[in-house]
Amino acid sequence: MLRITLKSANITQFYQLAEQGHMRVHHSPPFHLTILKLSLAALPCFWALQAQAQTAPAPTPEPPVFIEADQANVLEGDHLEAKGNVIINRDAVEIKADWVKYQQQTDMVHAGDKVTMEKDGDTLTGKRLDIAVTAQEGELEDATYLMGQSMARGEAVKILFEGKDKYRVQSGTMTTCTPEQNSWKLHANELQLDYTRNYGQAWHGWLEFQSVPVFYYPWVDFPLDGGRKTGFLMPNFAYSSTNGLEYTQPFYWNIAPNYDATIYPSYFGKRGFMLGGEFRYLQPNYAGAIKLEGINDKEEEDRRYSVIFQHSQLLADRLRLDLNYQKVSDDHYFSDFGDRLAVASQVNLPQEGTLSYSGSNWSTFLRAQQYQTLQSSTTPVDEPYKRLPQWYGSYTPNLGAGTQSNISAEYTRFAHDSKAQGDRSWIYPTVSLPLANEYSFITPKIGVHATHYRNESITGQDLGSENRVLPIASINTGLFFEREGSLFGNNILQTLEPQLYYLYVPFKEQSHLPNYDSGTTDLSWSSLFSENKFSGNDRINDANEITLAVNTRIFDDANGIERFYAGIGQRVYFSAPKVGLDTTYEDNLNTSSDLLVMLGGQLPYHLRADYTLQQDVRNDRTVRADVNLNWTPSEYKTLNLRYSVNRTTATEQVDASGQWPLGGGWYGVARYNYSLKDNQALEALAGLEYNAGCWALRLAAQRYITTDSEYKTNYFLLLELGGLAGIGMNPISVLRQSIPGYADTYSSPKLR
Repeated sequence: MLRITLKSANITQFYQLAEQGHMRVHHSPPFHLTILKLSLAALPCFWALQAQAQTAPAPTPEPPVFIEADQANVLEGDHLEAKGNVIINRDAVEIKADWVKYQQQTDMVHAGDKVTMEKDGDTLTGKRLDIAVTAQEGELEDATYLMGQSMARGEAVKILFEGKDKYRVQSGTMTTCTPEQNSWKLHANELQLDYTRNYGQAWHGWLEFQSVPVFYYPWVDFPLDGGRKTGFLMPNFAYSSTNGLEYTQPFYWNIAPNYDATIYPSYFGKRGFMLGGEFRYLQPNYAGAIKLEGINDKEEEDRRYSVIFQHSQLLADRLRLDLNYQKVSDDHYFSDFGDRLAVASQVNLPQEGTLSYSGSNWSTFLRAQQYQTLQSSTTPVDEPYKRLPQWYGSYTPNLGAGTQSNISAEYTRFAHDSKAQGDRSWIYPTVSLPLANEYSFITPKIGVHATHYRNESITGQDLGSENRVLPIASINTGLFFEREGSLFGNNILQTLEPQLYYLYVPFKEQSHLPNYDSGTTDLSWSSLFSENKFSGNDRINDANEITLAVNTRIFDDANGIERFYAGIGQRVYFSAPKVGLDTTYEDNLNTSSDLLVMLGGQLPYHLRADYTLQQDVRNDRTVRADVNLNWTPSEYKTLNLRYSVNRTTATEQVDASGQWPLGGGWYGVARYNYSLKDNQALEALAGLEYNAGCWALRLAAQRYITTDSEYKTNYFLLLELGGLAGIGMNPISVLRQSIPGYADTYSSPKLR
């Protein structure tokens, strides 16, 4: 065995060492290799031209080349030949061949008969290689490759090298399946890979699945680095009870690095053709998106559309503009063309513009805002007021001595098409003094809330003005205790946190004041310690009350997991509150609020439990209760059970969902949401997922009730091929929305 170390700075030394061999190979058969960008790009590192060696050395010397062979021979200035178990190493690249011949004058490399190249987990094999090293031009026949840490493999009749990082594959295939499985394969009569532009093209190809041709494509282009690339995306197929068969063929247009567009024509079997598009833009000082959809609906015999425009721009230092405009043609647009989440959440579509400025200790914004309210025939929605305009400002002066102060103010012009309207302005200065140590805190706070109204009728007639001035005082204090211990053989840290909050707001008659944006908030742990039980600024509760609350928590000392928590709190009234949203409670005899209880935690055996109770202790009645149980023993195994009742909104529901492996690569998913009050299912979902390693199949059906108390059923089918896009309609977003703790059972491999 002959071992030669070659440094590109001294190729003459290599010739002298090679001449020590005893065999000269005059007629060497050509050679074969494979197709991988990193492997082929490394070939020029193995040989250097003699002319380059005679010039001044490069600033950074190239690493040496190690060559092992049974025999080697050199004709100085002409060629080099090595034969018998030839091994070439440089850095992390290794090439093995039966023989190698390098023509110095033409800069050509010929190698064979069996060649293997390994680089960064990629393996290439071949029989015959002829390539100009510096120009990287040549050809390779009968090539096979294994790339991406064995994530993808393929073969080709011939590979043409067309320059640095440019390749053309003739009659090639690609798959991510193992040779034993071989479930699918992508064919191409010709494949061009240009890594200088990270751009690929394929001509006259077809997809073979389970030995059956699935579809044919005359031409396709794609990015090689996972980046953006103009071209057709994989089509989406779906079926719904309201639209019939749904087919969408997206086209992506990479206009520029900071601009792109997606055009997605769709066909709905029962409604006709829809044309949609989204344009996105990004600049250093602004960004946004425009999304449009339109259809001449043959089912409704009407033109229907959706418009979304969102823009955010930094106009100057600390000065910002935000625009958000959304509009649909009719109240039922999302019921017909949206998913369950869109149906549930898209009720008031914002149409607003906001100009905001942030100073060092102050901030302000000016906003114009209105909504498109989507009405339901079964549950009408109260249309909110327009704010034309709204100005808000906040200032936090530094008074020193540990005090904290804030001055907030707002002016809003409220307008409505069918209600009384007017102007409202308010100012609220506050001062507080937080004091704290390692085991306690106390924060006294005082402020004055002053409000002015100028009222108008629907027709704009002046109805006079009104004022409201209310002082607000509070003291928030609490203690913090902790102790170490053990539970079930584990070290724990337990806390005990009692808290007391006193609030005083004198009574002020407010039933005659307009109500533009106030509502009653739900009782929660944070609202027990808030100044106002109403949202907005049109109603401020009167209060002479104290909140008594205590909570305790247990943490696992080893990992910090909250194993258990419990809390109980209640407001005690020294004088019964009288202010309501629309009336004044003259004979209110309430001495306390509802009792709030919370407990739960991460229990042993991978069980999670959470319980919330709002109890009317005066009438011994449950106002609201929520019970959540979750069991997740391992990945892809999760079961959820939830019961909720709310007497205020007159709802009572049971919700069960889960994901579980069925064996053999199959997984089951399901959800059932049932209304006990209405005796009907609100949502039912069932599906199957199959992970075959190099491909996956997802099947799902979802049935849910819309805002008009009508059911809509969607069907999903998606075939995913490892490393390629999926074919069909993906139910992943639906599963994540419906099943808490859901985990994706298949992750498509990255080929590089």
